[in-house]
Amino acid sequence: MAMTVAPKDVPRPPSLLRSVLPPTLFMLLCGIVGPIFVIVGLSVDEPGTGWLLPLGIAITVLDVVIGLVIGGLRHRSALRSHRLRQRGRPARAQVLSFEHTSVRINEQPLLKLRLRIEGEDIAPFEVESRQVVPDVRMPLLYGGELPALVDPETREWEVDWSSARPIAPGVVPVAAADARTPAERLAELDDLLRRDLVSREEYDAARARILGEL
Repeated sequence: MAMTVAPKDVPRPPSLLRSVLPPTLFMLLCGIVGPIFVIVGLSVDEPGTGWLLPLGIAITVLDVVIGLVIGGLRHRSALRSHRLRQRGRPARAQVLSFEHTSVRINEQPLLKLRLRIEGEDIAPFEVESRQVVPDVRMPLLYGGELPALVDPETREWEVDWSSARPIAPGVVPVAAADARTPAERLAELDDLLRRDLVSREEYDAARARILGEL
């Protein structure tokens, strides 16, 4: 009897339901007054309460629509990541500059990145993108180069944070294209050191470089 060989596990595409359901439920929880108005409007028949049902329906529908939009954006991003991990090629993303936008999403900073991406059979190209970069990954930007995945046909790309290596002690941060003032860069370094996100050697090397440019 012939034996069948089980195929290798292939990552499944991200589920639309898993992408949409959490934000929708979260929006309904935040706007719980909508469903409450609907329930009260259906169960109470007294003068002066006729506005509860239509207002409750409107609030509930708005919550659902916002949740679906957020979930749809999450699903599209997850699909892109899935495609890149299936057929993307490894590449290098040189950090040309990064700027803080003074916006934080889920308590993490939103940065404006400018990168130069290149690799085998991938012609170099520059991109600008706004991305949420967790505080623990901020020191990686000072290394000057990040691993990336690129689809050579569509030029879709993403930073492969899981393959990024911590910068070695003594590496000088990229500063040539940094639009921030020296005072802002020094304050950022002080903050990173205070939170133990860079070593003392990295801090001293970066501080000496910034002061040397004055």
